[in-house]
Amino acid sequence: MSVDACAEFMHVADADPDLRIRMRAMTGVRELLRLARGHGYEFSALDLAAVSQASAETAAGPPAPPPSAPPRPGGAVPPRPGGAVPPRPGGAVPPAGTTVLHAEYDLDRLPGFGAVLDLLPRVKVRPPTVDLAAFADAFDPVDLASTDLAPSGPGYRSWQAGLPSASGGGRRDFHLVNLDDHVVHPGYDDYLDAKVRLVRALEEVFGPEVRFSGSMWYPPSSYRLWHTNEDQPGWRMYLIDFDGPFDDPSATSFFRYQRPGSDELVTLRERPRMARFFRIEQDPARLFWHCIVNPTLRHRWSFGFVVPDGWRAALEAAA
Repeated sequence: MSVDACAEFMHVADADPDLRIRMRAMTGVRELLRLARGHGYEFSALDLAAVSQASAETAAGPPAPPPSAPPRPGGAVPPRPGGAVPPRPGGAVPPAGTTVLHAEYDLDRLPGFGAVLDLLPRVKVRPPTVDLAAFADAFDPVDLASTDLAPSGPGYRSWQAGLPSASGGGRRDFHLVNLDDHVVHPGYDDYLDAKVRLVRALEEVFGPEVRFSGSMWYPPSSYRLWHTNEDQPGWRMYLIDFDGPFDDPSATSFFRYQRPGSDELVTLRERPRMARFFRIEQDPARLFWHCIVNPTLRHRWSFGFVVPDGWRAALEAAA
C-alpha cells in the first residue's frame, strides 16, 4: 500500500540526517513527493495526509480530561505583555528582553550572514513553468484595494462577505508564485541544494530549530492579502530581495500590518537585501494581521523561516 510506503519513508527520513535537513528546507507537498520518489518510495498527497494525521494523533496521546477535572501542570505559555518597541536604527540588534511586533535589518549588517548572502542569488529563481501572461490576467484590482482596509473594520468585512464561494476557482488570498509548487523545471535541483545550504548556514546562527516556512516570488503587480497565520505561532524571519534597486524610496513594495488592539495600519516600505522578523500569535487579542503588496515593476522574492524565540540573543552571540 502507498500509505505504508509513505510511513516507511517518513521513518527512514527521520533517522537520516541528510534527509531531515532536506525536509526542513521544503515547504511544499510536491517537493516531498519528489524527494521520496528519488529514494524509491511512491505515494500520493492523500497518503501523506493520512500518515501525517495518524502521526499527530499518536503524538497527542490520550484524550484530554473532561472540563471538571483539574488542569494538568505545565499548560500553555501566556502571551507576552507589552506593546510595540521600534527596532533600533542601522540594523542594531535589540536587547533580548524587548517585546517587538517587528524588527528589520540590512542583510549586509547581520552577523553570521555571509554565507546567506552568497546563497541568496541561487534561490531567486523564476521557474519557466510559471505562465506570467496568465498570472497578469489573474490580477484583481478589487482584491488589491482590500489591503487598504483594516481587517477589524466594516469596510473589510463587507468586502469579505462579497467574495464568491471558494469552490468557484483558485485561492483569492494571494496573487503571487509559490516557488515550492514548481518542482519540474531544469533549475529545481540547484534551487533545492541552495535552500538546504541556507538552512545549514542559518543553523550556525540560530540552532537546529530553524526551517523554511515559505519561498515566494512576487512578480510586478502582486500581493498577499490580509492573513494572520495563527495556526503556526512563533517567530518568523523573512529574507527579502529584488531584481534591482528602487528609484524612489517612497514608491516600493510594502509590508502592512494592523497594530493589535487598534484599527491602526502600519505600512513598512521595503528595500533590497533586508531581513524582517515578527511574531505570530494565537491570542485573539494579539493576532498579527498583515499583508504584502508589490505594486512596482520590480520582482520581489521573500524566503520565510521559523526561528527560535531567542533569535535576538543568537544574533548578539554571532556578532
